[in-house]
Amino acid sequence: MKNKFKIVYPLLGIILLFIGCTPDKYQLGALADKSTLKYTVAPSSANPNDIVLTSSNSNVTPVWLTPSGVSEKFKDTVNIPFPGTYKIVYGIEAQGGFVSDSATVIVATLDQKTVSTPMWVYLSGGLGKSKTWVLDLDANGVSKYFSCSFYFGGTGWEWDPAFKDIGWSGVSAGNYGTMTFDLIGNANFKSTNLMFPDLSGTGKFMVYPATNQFATFGAQILHDKAEGNNVKNWFAKMTVKTLDADHMQLICITAADGSAWLIYNYISLDYYNTH
Repeated sequence: MKNKFKIVYPLLGIILLFIGCTPDKYQLGALADKSTLKYTVAPSSANPNDIVLTSSNSNVTPVWLTPSGVSEKFKDTVNIPFPGTYKIVYGIEAQGGFVSDSATVIVATLDQKTVSTPMWVYLSGGLGKSKTWVLDLDANGVSKYFSCSFYFGGTGWEWDPAFKDIGWSGVSAGNYGTMTFDLIGNANFKSTNLMFPDLSGTGKFMVYPATNQFATFGAQILHDKAEGNNVKNWFAKMTVKTLDADHMQLICITAADGSAWLIYNYISLDYYNTH
């Protein structure tokens, strides 16, 4: 399994950029015979934006790389809300190494119902709109809603300090810039980190309401480097602790076993400008 994921995860960043409408090349190394793969990828009869993945390879764990993330289920359904041409990669660890294949899926419809659920709307403003968020911290070390720009947490505990109480952390007060989520043609994400411009970028995002999570691809959410460098993976699915029209808290894992995390606190730019 360990070797398999060394092969799989470098592909994930490419595939999860919604793989929109352009051919992709996958470098998977030496592969076994693709004829050993038995799988189907097909739209659901109930909703053409729901893509049903079925593996018929018994006694091996399947790996699916999809626009909605990674799955290891023998049968799974992933939702692709936006029209476009996408690739879904299917692979197994077979004799002779990891073997994979890809299927092309053409999505012709916009799944308005999916992107109109509360998490999508709170995060982006809704279909055809955009919303901009800022880290709840200014150049004077003042937060407008939360007591600090981030909290510390772990299994069974949480510490919500004021910014003045964590001088030892090395985190600098400042205007960290903005991050914007929009649903204009696709699920687009842009981060403009003024404190650390190298962390700025553009990409996509995906929301997972069933698990109360979301993830960004191609660009990282706003954060510092002093404590932020302890986060294991800024492109991992992040659990949303709280989210409403103007306030958001994200749990960012710092411990390898998932037992410790940082809780980053954000407010909407509208809230920042009016309070």
